[in-house]
Formats: sequence, C-alpha cells, structure tokens
Amino acid sequence: MSKNYPNIEPLVEEVIKNFFTEVEAEEFNSNYLAAEQPQDVSDEKLKEKFDVDLQSGIKTRSQVDLLITFAENKLSKEKFIDLLLFVGQSTITSGEYSTALEIHEKLAHSSEDTPQMKNIAANAFLRMGEVYSSQAKWELSFNYLGKADKLFLEENDVKGNAECENLMGTIFGDKGELQKAVEHFEKALDVLVDNPDNVLKGKIEINLGIINNIQGKYDSALSYFRRALLNFEKADDIRRVAEVRQDMGMVYTQKKEFREALSEFDLSLMAAKEVNYLQSFGINYLSKAYVYTQLSDFDFAEAFADKSMEVAYKLDDKLTIAEVYKIKGIIQRNKNKLAAAENYLLTSLRLNSETGNKLNQAETSYELGILYNMADDKEKSNKYFADALDYYKMIEAEEEIREIEKLLKK
Repeated sequence: MSKNYPNIEPLVEEVIKNFFTEVEAEEFNSNYLAAEQPQDVSDEKLKEKFDVDLQSGIKTRSQVDLLITFAENKLSKEKFIDLLLFVGQSTITSGEYSTALEIHEKLAHSSEDTPQMKNIAANAFLRMGEVYSSQAKWELSFNYLGKADKLFLEENDVKGNAECENLMGTIFGDKGELQKAVEHFEKALDVLVDNPDNVLKGKIEINLGIINNIQGKYDSALSYFRRALLNFEKADDIRRVAEVRQDMGMVYTQKKEFREALSEFDLSLMAAKEVNYLQSFGINYLSKAYVYTQLSDFDFAEAFADKSMEVAYKLDDKLTIAEVYKIKGIIQRNKNKLAAAENYLLTSLRLNSETGNKLNQAETSYELGILYNMADDKEKSNKYFADALDYYKMIEAEEEIREIEKLLKK
C-alpha cells in the first residue's frame, strides 16, 4: 500500500499492506473509514512522559471491527484465517483483549471441525488461554489451555504442547505455587529437547529466572535472563526483549541496585514502545513506582503508580491493579497517612486473595505488618508478619525469612 491514509491506525495499516491490493485499500478507506475523524491528543506532556496513548485503543477497536467485515467478503477462507491470526496476535500485544478474544473465538469456530485446520483451532484456544491468564481468570485459562493441549497432542505438535505447559507454569507462578510452576516449566523443556525453537526455550528460561529471583537466587536468575535475552535479540523478538529487560530490572530491584533497575526498566519501555506492547508499559510503570518508593521520591512513585493503574484497568489486569494498591499503601504509609495506607493495603490483600495470588498476598501482608508496627498495634503487626512468614518458609525465600524473623523479635 503506497498511498498514505492518515486516519488509519498502525495495526490496521499493517494488515491492509499485507493482505489487500492498493485498489482494495482505497475501497476500505473510502467506504469504511471516511466518516472517522482524527482524534485530538489533549495532553502532549503526559503522552511524552509516559510513552503510551490509551485513547488510541478505541479507534483501533473500531477499525479492526470494520476491517474484519470488509475482509470476510473479499478474501478466500484460507487467507481470511491468516488475517485473523495476524490481527489476533497483534491485538494481544497491544492489549486489546476483548477484541483478541472475539477474533480467536471466531478462529476456533471457523477451524475446529475441519481436520486440516485443527492446528489453527489449537492455537486459537492457546491464545485465549493466554488472554485469560493475563487477566487472572485462572479457571477460564486452564479450560482453554486444556482444549489446546489436547488438539496439539492429536496433531503431534510438540511446540504447541510446550507452549501450553509453559503457560500453565506461568499461571501457577502467578498464583505463588512455585513448585507446581517449576514442574510445568521443566516438562515444557523436556518436550522441546529435540526441538531447535530457541525463542520458546527463551520464554521458559525467563520463567525459571523469575522463580529464581523470587527465591533470592539472583545470580542464577540473571543467568537465565541473559541467555533468554540473547536468543530474543537474535530472533529480533522485540516483545520478549521488553519482557526480559523488565525481569532483569526486578532482579536489580531485589538486590537494591536501583540505578541499574531503572536503566533496565527504561530499556524495556523503549522495546515495548517499538511494538506497542501495552501490558509491558503497565508492569514497567508499576516497577518504577516501587523503586521510587525505595528512593523516597514519593511524587514520582505516585505518578508512575497512577499511570500503571490506567493501563491495568484498560487490560482488566487484576494482578497489577492489586499491586498498584500495594504501592499506593506504601506511599501513604511513608507520608504518615496511616488510615489511607491501611485502606490501600487491605484492598490489595483482598484482590490478591480473590485471584489466589499467594506470593502477592505475602508481600502485602509484610507491608501491613510494617504499617501496624508504626501504628503501635503489635497484635495485628505480628499477625500479618506471621502470615507472610508462613508463605516465605514454604518457598524457601531465605532473605525474606531472615528479615521477618528479625522484625518479629523486636
């Protein structure tokens, strides 16, 4: 598509370029997009500061809906399914989750009953499992991953089976059930033992690195992350580069090397901006907010926490929403506004409990222990410290165990 159409969103323009002739592109622009007006960007300073424009998603969703209607009447069934696969993955990356789910449901419905297209249905179920995992809707995610895994087995698709195992491991990791997570990650690597897919192996190595970071094995975590980063850079997989840079930042945060942490988060944001990877924006803003609380720069911490919350609400990312409330609790506690801090932290604890995230429950319980210690409520303080300690003993997080036991002796 050589002609420029200023009203077309980048994702839609990319699809038009890859799937339609210039004549068809002109027809789509004239008949479908003519009524659309360019949106006014109201806060340039904010947009520049935070790298992401949340309002653009509304326009993208509208244009994708129009594009699918247009394409269904123009393309063969095979090419139309290729288009849906392309758009489906792109909408996951850009955080348009409701659109992504609709597209993958359409894909599964179009291909599940056709034997030669069973693999497409399996991948559609896998991506639906991925979306629901991102929203902490664990039962729905496991349901679709089970469907995908069954079809991949029937198709003898070892890469597909490994992806299912990896995502199941990620869910158990997000729930704080680390031993189950490791079992699934190791099973995924076993499935891939004779498969040269280094990008998928890199994804699994990221997850093993995250587990090592949680357990305080920082050198092992960085080793996993650096191997994964090398594979992703070789494959020019910018989305995964963004993820692993953020994870490396988390290791440096745990090591209290905050300058290095902020540098990694900035590199992650640069990569995320390149591919419009919205979920990465939200997690990086959250991570930077926490670092700024540790640097006692609470104005910056609050600004990044608020922006992370915007992204999390757009994605319906319940884990990040709960984490933002935790950060806001820490900020208010440091401002000596203990009632506000208590409300934020208890909200975070409730949301983590509802999603079944045991690790985040322990982290929030620890912060509540500190809060009630400041408020001279020893009984509540010891209760929340003990709750956190039980979990950290279960996962053998030695540094956290030592810190809490020291606080309980005071």
